[in-house]
Amino acid sequence: MSKAPGKSNEHGKLIAAAARAALAPLGCRRVGRSRTWISDEGFWLIVIEFQPSGWEKGTYLNVGAMWLWQDFRGFCFHHGYREDDFTPFETAEQFIPNVERKARRAAERVQELRAEFRSVGDVKRLLLKLASRNDGRLYDAAVACGLTGEPELARDLFQRHDASVARFSWGPKRIAESLALAGVLHDRAKFRDAVIDVIEASRRLKGLQSDRERIAASFALEPPG
Repeated sequence: MSKAPGKSNEHGKLIAAAARAALAPLGCRRVGRSRTWISDEGFWLIVIEFQPSGWEKGTYLNVGAMWLWQDFRGFCFHHGYREDDFTPFETAEQFIPNVERKARRAAERVQELRAEFRSVGDVKRLLLKLASRNDGRLYDAAVACGLTGEPELARDLFQRHDASVARFSWGPKRIAESLALAGVLHDRAKFRDAVIDVIEASRRLKGLQSDRERIAASFALEPPG
């Protein structure tokens, strides 16, 4: 039996409408025609994903923070992820209140993350806790420590990161990036500028406009330590 015209992506349109109503007033924007929305915080993003299922119509909800000091294309979750389990699409009447609830939760989480990470110092404190038990956070913690005027701790974290990734095929690229930043840790201004260069490259890969002045200002406000 053929589908009625306009019905094949009815759930997608309902998701987009609910997301727009809840997230656009907070300054979030949709990434193209995808189910992903972002809140641009300068040196980091809040990523909101109404994730589809490979098996049926409907959506999960994922929300989290992404630091932009790694220059790769696309979006990911460095802190946070699943906020709500899968809601299947059965009928518009059943789906609308559920997807609106998801969108409201996404908006709440955006505001929570903005309050949690008001400065790179806030990010650093989280990352140091995570790096103590997860080698995958060593690089991020090193960058944050360098930005907050802790070069020796940053250097140690970079070295631990390099040792942890050396065995992987992608390790040499990550180590080269790490060494480039570690090489300017002695000069906080040079380190800051080098990190901003990486962030700007990451923003370009994601189709985001340059925001160098805002990023530099947010880093300049950070006291040493």
